[in-house]
Amino acid sequence: MTSLDVGLSVPAVAWRDRLRALAVTVGAGVSALVIGGLLILLAGGHPLDAYGTMVQGGLASRFAVGQLLTLATPLLIIGLGLALAFRARVYNIGAEGQLFMGALAGGAVLLTLDAPRVPLLALALLAGTAGGALWGSLVGLLRARWGVNEVISSLLLTYIALFVFAWAIRRPFADPSVGNNLASRPIPEDAFLPTLPELFVHYGLLVALALVPVVGYVMGRTPFGFRVRAMGHNPDASTVAGIRTGRLIVWLMLISGALAGLAGIIQVVGVQGRLEAGLSQGYGFTAIVVALLGRLTAAGVLLAALFVAFLNTGGQAMSVEEGLPYSIVVAIQGVFVLLVLVADRFSRS
Repeated sequence: MTSLDVGLSVPAVAWRDRLRALAVTVGAGVSALVIGGLLILLAGGHPLDAYGTMVQGGLASRFAVGQLLTLATPLLIIGLGLALAFRARVYNIGAEGQLFMGALAGGAVLLTLDAPRVPLLALALLAGTAGGALWGSLVGLLRARWGVNEVISSLLLTYIALFVFAWAIRRPFADPSVGNNLASRPIPEDAFLPTLPELFVHYGLLVALALVPVVGYVMGRTPFGFRVRAMGHNPDASTVAGIRTGRLIVWLMLISGALAGLAGIIQVVGVQGRLEAGLSQGYGFTAIVVALLGRLTAAGVLLAALFVAFLNTGGQAMSVEEGLPYSIVVAIQGVFVLLVLVADRFSRS
């Protein structure tokens, strides 16, 4: 607390800090738009026209909004799990592999079992969640038992997961009608998630939205969330205070892996309809951006997932209609994340 804080009540200081953080974040966003405009100028485009096309492409129709929400769904689910782990300084970089292992586990259920729709879909979702959880818990065990850096192990396990997934869709689940062997047999039509009326998005969106208050409550209102925050502030002090950090690391990797696996099987039953190499467009890695952009809070991750999805869907329209390289959209995302992280640092000083 600085000398300026003397005489202010705790709520007044809290509100002042929140307003300061909001002002700094808005300033970072405006700065990112300006820098993005300069990049568009360098690419030969007109910033105002390009941003207008981006807004129209992402929000101008129900179909566009549906596509935005469809893209935001896996980003939100994975981002929530990563935000929870990152709060404890457990850096899960392998959500992409956990997504594919969840998709594979759930897809195996769909392609091998013959059961009524509701039990089959429920089993597939549970299997997908368990597959991602198992893959994530391996990283946690390596870190907790032998001190293996989770950044390296989770990233390397991602490549193994992609290899296992590719083998599965080429061998046991291969579709003979697909010449390149990059897709499995179609899942039963009864196992597809229904879509929301008048909107081109599957019911997986409701699952993602339901997870936001759950994860928010766990983060802020439970003993588990308190231990996560304590470990994030000072792991050594947490151990001295009696927090079993090794067990907590395993649980955090299990939870974040489970949510990534859930996102994977939801992509199968909500979008793709089969196991295929193009199941994910790097969602596991993009969700890292979402978690950081959302400042590791549940509500922030929701807003960040919608924003990143808007940049992607609107950016595709901007790229096509304005004749601009899509790499500009990726660059604008990077600028936003960088400036928001810098703003977060200044708002805490």
